Amino acid sequence: MSYKICKQTDDCIVLQDTGGIIDFIFGIGMAAMGAGVIYLGWFGYQDTGEIFMPLIIALVGSCLFFPMFKRNRLTIDATRKEVVKTKSWFGMTKEKEIVTNNNLSLLEMSGFITGEFNAFFDRQEIVMHHYALKFYSYPEWHITIRNVSTMINIVMFFEKHFDTDLALVVQHKRHKFSTKGLLKDHKPTALPTDGLVRESGFQQLSVGGMPFTSLRFWLFAMSTIGISFFISIFILFFSESAFTPYVSLPVQYALSALLIGFFSWVFFYRAAGTKLRIYNDSLIVKHGVFNEKTYKRSDIIGVVNITRNTYLVTRLGAEWLAFRLPTEHSYAIHSWLMPYLKH
Repeated sequence: MSYKICKQTDDCIVLQDTGGIIDFIFGIGMAAMGAGVIYLGWFGYQDTGEIFMPLIIALVGSCLFFPMFKRNRLTIDATRKEVVKTKSWFGMTKEKEIVTNNNLSLLEMSGFITGEFNAFFDRQEIVMHHYALKFYSYPEWHITIRNVSTMINIVMFFEKHFDTDLALVVQHKRHKFSTKGLLKDHKPTALPTDGLVRESGFQQLSVGGMPFTSLRFWLFAMSTIGISFFISIFILFFSESAFTPYVSLPVQYALSALLIGFFSWVFFYRAAGTKLRIYNDSLIVKHGVFNEKTYKRSDIIGVVNITRNTYLVTRLGAEWLAFRLPTEHSYAIHSWLMPYLKH
């Protein structure tokens, strides 16, 4: 069960509970049972002509449709400076809780992982990444959000319209959600020496990938070149007798070129990693060779590690940078970036 934004304006955000796969299956199952019960009522009416008992049975069957029409909503109203949490059935509100600006002291973000233990023993099990908001208020709320960007979007709305403090939990440590607050123990962290995070140019930082000076780069390069070489040899010298009766030579050459191009793309993509480059008043984030995004430095808050993913956090959402990067490295990226940020 998690919330997503279903409506957003300049002064209001409406979140709706999307439910989960279990809720979806449960709702479908209950609806199917309800349809069966209603059919039994109709069948009884056709068989006996009596209307009272079949009507009762049909009403009971209709009640089984209720889970499909359940809606949980969270409305953040900037005009009234209040947050309203409602539970409704068929559009009728049954439960309603209100948190105002005055009794909301802290809004805390966090992330957690489930299913990791089962996935260790069974490859078919899925590791789930969850993101949550905790409202330190009366009443106290704890809601799950669909993804990081949605969570950041909500928090930025609170920063703009409400007076509450904002925090982010990283490895069970609470940080103030600000550029200075995201430092480790309020001190800059030096760049590591293992090559995972490194300066690769003037005002440029490389995250992940493989530097040209590493043994991994050359081993991966040799394996990629070797595979491409053997594919070319096979296509040029052995494919005529093996595949010509089934596939024409021009198609074979085209397929070989595509395979070589694919392996070359994999090599360059893996070797490139993610690059952060300061250019005038902008930060350029480049993934691989071609994918590039530009952010204004005034919109950037910093770099954080949530659920083993490293994100660049901006006022427009979150940009993924790396997976399974040590938290210490994320602190180092944030420390490197901090002098360039305008706040």
